[in-house]
Amino acid sequence: MRDENLKPYYHATNWIHLPAALFASRQYHASVTPDSEVRISGVLEYHGELFRAIEKSQSIEEASRIFQDYMQVLFNLDEKVRGKSVASYLRLLRGWLFDANSAEGAVLKGWVESRFGLVPFYHRKVIRNIHTKAYQEYMYQRMHPRINRNMIYYQLDLLYTYTQHIIRRFHPEFLPHVTLHRGVNDVHDHLVVEEYSKRHSCIEHNNLVSFSLDKSIAQQFGDFIMDVEVPFTKILFFSGIIHRQGFAGEMEFLVIGGRYDTRISYF
Repeated sequence: MRDENLKPYYHATNWIHLPAALFASRQYHASVTPDSEVRISGVLEYHGELFRAIEKSQSIEEASRIFQDYMQVLFNLDEKVRGKSVASYLRLLRGWLFDANSAEGAVLKGWVESRFGLVPFYHRKVIRNIHTKAYQEYMYQRMHPRINRNMIYYQLDLLYTYTQHIIRRFHPEFLPHVTLHRGVNDVHDHLVVEEYSKRHSCIEHNNLVSFSLDKSIAQQFGDFIMDVEVPFTKILFFSGIIHRQGFAGEMEFLVIGGRYDTRISYF
C-alpha cells in the first residue's frame, strides 16, 4: 500500500512514558533486551499484590486462576445487568478472535491508541488521518455502550501487565524477541515503509494485529507469509495464558503495531 495521504499518526502523549513514535520504531524493536520493561502508568502501583502473587505461582494454570479470580472480583464479571453479562476483557478477546473489525476490535484498538499513542490506520476501511469520516466511524464503534464500559481499558491494562509477567516467569524463550507469522493474500495491502528486497521490507503494521506462533497455521490465512521478530514488550495477549476460556486454538498472538522488519515468503 503506497498512498501519499496515508501516514501513521502518533499521539503526543500516552501512558507508558515512551514517545509513541519511538515505541513504534524499528530502533525500539531492535533495542529490546530481556531486561526491558514497559509499564502502563499506575498498574503496578495499585495492583502490586496481584502481580507479586503471580510471580510466586508455580505454573501458568495457577497464575491464570489467580488473575481470573482477581479480575472477577474487582470488576464484578459475574454480574448481569438486565439479564446480560457486564463488559469484560474476555468478551473483547473472543470478539477479536472472531473478527478484528468488530466493535470489540475497535475497543481493543482504542485501548492501544489511548495507552501507547498509536492510532489505527485500518478498521473496516482505511483510516487516512484522524480528520476523516473513517476515523469518526471507528471512534463511534470504540465507544459502543455495551462494550466500552465497566472500566474496560483498566481491565486491558491488567491483561497486558499479566501477559508481560507470564512471559518473564514461564516463557523465557520469548525473551527478548519471538518469531511470529501472519498469512495475507496481498502484501501490497499493507503499508510498506521501505522495501529492502523482493522478500524483505519494513512494514508498518496496524496498531493491533494478530500473528501466529505456528507457521503452518498462518499459511491457512493467505498465500504470503510474513515473518516478524516481535519484542516481548509488544505482546498484549497470546493463546494459552488464560485457562478454561477456550483461547488455545490457533496459537494466536495479539501484537501492538508499529514498524517491523518483515520477511515475506510465498506458498
